[in-house]
Amino acid sequence: GGLSLGLKEAGFDIIAAVEYDKNAGKTYEHNIGAHTKIKDLTKYKPGKLEKELIKSKIWVKGDDLDLIAGGPPCPGFSLIGRSKMYGTARLENKKLKKEVHRFIAHPKNKLFKEFVNYVKHFNPKYFIMENVQGMASYELDDEPIVEVIKRSFGENYNVESDILDASDFGVPQQRKRIIFIGTREGMEPADHPYVGQVTKITALDAI
Repeated sequence: GGLSLGLKEAGFDIIAAVEYDKNAGKTYEHNIGAHTKIKDLTKYKPGKLEKELIKSKIWVKGDDLDLIAGGPPCPGFSLIGRSKMYGTARLENKKLKKEVHRFIAHPKNKLFKEFVNYVKHFNPKYFIMENVQGMASYELDDEPIVEVIKRSFGENYNVESDILDASDFGVPQQRKRIIFIGTREGMEPADHPYVGQVTKITALDAI
């Protein structure tokens, strides 16, 4: 719930969140709010969520959503995840070497497509998607996956990406993530935050 917490503190009213893991969902619900849907995103389609929001009078169809934000699971895009997946598949079937090297063969790496489906269905003013830095060095069919993802949202969105380090924004951890920000056509462009002169906070400082 870290992303949701940041959005909540920034003034957003979060009306729904989807989490697959039951325990993680309970933790999210305890810390963020009771709007948690503990569902499998590949089966819990955006139309289903829309009906539930309308039925509960949380949202009125036709009202513009300001933002959809998420971080699809990313084991195949991390450097450690790549080596684990590659090694496991090669032991099981050497013919999978080429497919595993492309990583998209791993089901969890396809979840960004589910995020795209939610964005296309609800058509929010903006979206934010975060993932591991390693995604920036991954190619699919000789094309950077970053460009594949940007294009997936369609011509209705202008999508920019940048790699940010949490330690540049007051977090006592060097945690780098690639952040995608999408702006719907006709809206004021949303920019990545500016990294100025920041005094790094150590773990000891935080403690």
